[in-house]
Amino acid sequence: MKRFERGPRVVFSRFACQVLPMDRSSSPPAKLFAPGPATSGHAAVCPGREPPFPPVDERIVQPESRFEVMHGQVYEMMGSHKPHAIATGRLAYILSALVRPEFDAAVDMLTRADRYSDVAPDACVFPKAPTLAGGRRLEHLVFEVLDSQSVANVTEKVRLLKKRGVRRLFILDINAATVSEWIQGRWNQLSKVIEDPTCFVRPLGIKALLEAADADREVALALLAKRTPVLMDRIRKGEIRGEIRGEIKGEIRGEIRGEIKGEMKGLRATVASLCKVLDIELSLERRTLVENADETTLRALVDHIQTHRQWLGGDMPS
Repeated sequence: MKRFERGPRVVFSRFACQVLPMDRSSSPPAKLFAPGPATSGHAAVCPGREPPFPPVDERIVQPESRFEVMHGQVYEMMGSHKPHAIATGRLAYILSALVRPEFDAAVDMLTRADRYSDVAPDACVFPKAPTLAGGRRLEHLVFEVLDSQSVANVTEKVRLLKKRGVRRLFILDINAATVSEWIQGRWNQLSKVIEDPTCFVRPLGIKALLEAADADREVALALLAKRTPVLMDRIRKGEIRGEIRGEIKGEIRGEIRGEIKGEMKGLRATVASLCKVLDIELSLERRTLVENADETTLRALVDHIQTHRQWLGGDMPS
């Protein structure tokens, strides 16, 4: 990371939209005088207070220029080393799957932290809905990946974003293989999950941020929690029932198995009702076959009994 300075002012060159003073203490404060007689033809206007923060999408630096500004100082952000780049990609992969429909996940998106700061977190989660003025809303969650960059520099960026109003901020240290959250002015290491029902469809497992295999599992469970149509369709058809039975845990497993179990129970009840109405013998062997049959076979049996008004010839197909 490089910092560009020249004398008391920051040099923004062609990448920045304005030049900001580093230290205004050297300049004498402006003086305001009472207006003179009305016949003088001059009016004195007392300046009002500036808004505490500019809009988050109002830029100081030129987007896509690889520059950030903190406290009026310009930093050139270098390209990432392989570990940092992989960790950021994995983080984006997981966050995109986990976020609720009303949120978006992004990487390296500039955020106006204050009047003199324009920074880009490694990854973030923010609301899709624009502000009343049509601009972007502030992030709810911010993630920074730490590799060769100093903790002090990342912490300074985090302090700016916290002051701006970002709700939660995290740091993923790929060298120490740890994930920590900024709480009450210090980093607190996390051990199991990040729970955030506002932004996530399910808790984010810390291990998933550190290992590729767990990242895939985390994404799969997130898509199941969202009841992604293509996955739910395959579940109902029995194409991935074995994988689900072995992988899904907790409330997701209960919800899906409950739904499938409910459908199967209804199909078995339909078979029993049809046999009773049509006076078809439902022997112990046939009951056992019905209890062990999958959804596809049960539906075929119901269709056959309704159409032919008799039991299938021979054993039921597997």
